[in-house]
Amino acid sequence: MNASEIRTRVAVLWVSTAIAASCSLLLYLVVPGALDDMVVGEMEGEPLTDVIGYMFAALVAIPLAMATVTLLNGDRLTRYGNLIIATLLGLFAAFAVGSHLWAGDFNGHVLMAALACVLAFVTAGLSVTWLRGPVQDAVASSSNRASNTPAPSSDVAQPVPQ
Repeated sequence: MNASEIRTRVAVLWVSTAIAASCSLLLYLVVPGALDDMVVGEMEGEPLTDVIGYMFAALVAIPLAMATVTLLNGDRLTRYGNLIIATLLGLFAAFAVGSHLWAGDFNGHVLMAALACVLAFVTAGLSVTWLRGPVQDAVASSSNRASNTPAPSSDVAQPVPQ
């Protein structure tokens, strides 16, 4: 698997993580009593503040920003950034899922948060695999792909020189 394929896969995983986080936040609204609490200005017993809004925005914006960084930035920074951010996001999601399960809550909100957690850890795992490969610059790799022709495959019969 070349760097371009890994880059694309990691970007798709980041977008999938953002979608799962968005769905988790939306599905929270259909939990019985959640809308009533939000009208009163509370969420899970805590007062609604701007910090909670920023946290929800970050849960969606960070994966989308990382998808962009993955596709547009150089390899070395992207590889380590994906590993660190995906691990932190996965740990945060695991804590959120664990706290809901510990409280005895299981619903669509928790299920989508668990999916976001798994996707973040898969992204981190793919980033570790990507770290083992050779480093290429994003611009250099795209120009090399355009100018290089693929090597002949070993399973195709090659003519023997006379």
